[in-house]
Amino acid sequence: MKRSAGVVVAGLAAVAVAGFGIASAMVARRVIGAGRVHYSDVLPTSSPKTVRLERNAATELPGRYGLEFDDGSRVIVGPVIGRETTDGSVMRAVIAGRVPAGATRARFTGAAVTPADLGVDEARVPRTPSGAWRFDGDESEARDGTWVVHTHGLGASPLATLRSVQAVQRAGLPSLVTCLGSAFAERRSGADATDVERVIAAIDDAVALGARRVIVCGWSYGAALSLAAARERPEVVQGAILISPMLGLSETVLHAAAVAGVPRVLVHSALGLLASPVLARSAGVRGAVPVRALSAGPIDGLPTLAIHSPGDTTIPVELTRAVAHRSPSFELVEVAAAPHGLEWNVAPEAFEVAVREWLGAR
Repeated sequence: MKRSAGVVVAGLAAVAVAGFGIASAMVARRVIGAGRVHYSDVLPTSSPKTVRLERNAATELPGRYGLEFDDGSRVIVGPVIGRETTDGSVMRAVIAGRVPAGATRARFTGAAVTPADLGVDEARVPRTPSGAWRFDGDESEARDGTWVVHTHGLGASPLATLRSVQAVQRAGLPSLVTCLGSAFAERRSGADATDVERVIAAIDDAVALGARRVIVCGWSYGAALSLAAARERPEVVQGAILISPMLGLSETVLHAAAVAGVPRVLVHSALGLLASPVLARSAGVRGAVPVRALSAGPIDGLPTLAIHSPGDTTIPVELTRAVAHRSPSFELVEVAAAPHGLEWNVAPEAFEVAVREWLGAR
């Protein structure tokens, strides 16, 4: 009887461990996943110069945005120019592109700057050996030897970084855009074990192009990637610009878990799983995610500009404020209430002034 009881207990323990492991893998997938794609309905309109969208928190935002359609085409839209009370829709002006005939839905995105806005044919954007995309700045500034390496976040495409590329280009500086294992226009599917190495490779490309100093610029998860890469190239990286930044992977995930009521032990287990080359496979990652490097946080003494909004509910601005309060080399500029990663879209002038003034002081 005792033996039977022992077998039952051992079996229950095995089930519990297996269940915990499955739960850890599920949390790990959430940590490094791109998240669900959110679509907005596209409603019929009589003019190709306007687009009518269902009214929701995103489509009512002020500013300029991108619409991505299932056929791969993109449209840039301007501010809201009208609202329909009968069907609850909003009308926005089409600035660039054309809404595909018969389109019924689109992804509303912050990627609202195109290569054409930067004076480059999208089909002919130069690439470096690492696959990064190159955008030149003012020639006289380029001789100064400062380049900016931009890195996007999870669930975004490299096109999302062109907002910061435009800002530094207007300040006269050339840029490289890290392509994290996907085509330039494609949306990321999730994190990869080689992401930090790709940012490092882009930094090395900038040096090969004549950079004597590099400023890394990271959006969201791209901020953690940029800081991790900067630690590997301290002799050349001399500044950081971070937007809606994930300053540390572990801290950000633990904070989100606490808000959602997920046990800390489960989060720690998920992070440990991602750090293991073998176990990370259960979360869909080949190789280990460098969790420790991505969790190291801002670099002491590295001049850093963070642009963040109180309207960010994905990565709360309070986490960024805490760093700014304790670090004299870390400057925080808060802009008008904007969802995660949309600071430029809601307040482009404030965004560009912050970047220009910070760069001018370097």
